[in-house]
Amino acid sequence: MSSFISYEGTSDFIAATPALIITLAASGSITAGRGVIHDASNPASIYMPSGKDSGSVSPVGVCLATVSDGDPAPILVWGYAKSLPALPTNRSFSFGQPLVITGSGYWTTSGSTWNSCVAGSVVTGSAGYIFALINCMKPVVGAFDDA
Repeated sequence: MSSFISYEGTSDFIAATPALIITLAASGSITAGRGVIHDASNPASIYMPSGKDSGSVSPVGVCLATVSDGDPAPILVWGYAKSLPALPTNRSFSFGQPLVITGSGYWTTSGSTWNSCVAGSVVTGSAGYIFALINCMKPVVGAFDDA
């Protein structure tokens, strides 16, 4: 069965297998380990959010490599992730908390809110890093509609 699993990019942020990794085009520069969201104007592109409220965007997954605009970007959409850069850096993160993307692509928690903005759940974390189960296997409304 393992012959059907394909690994892309770096494994720095992958904590265990199995993992589901897809490749999408980068819209702008993306830093490895950061959360990415869907580019509504281009269904095959993702970008790192900037200037958005924490927990207000619907995540696609974790970018596993640092990429530039137009580059193929390996995205972890399901599986355990380690060493995810988190804010605030002076906080501990507890098991089961909903994982969301901050306004700058870092990771944080949303308290007890479970909605389309949740990227998975925290396993543990402190000192600016989170270990989590990423689960972005939910439909993105309108993402792949034929126009």
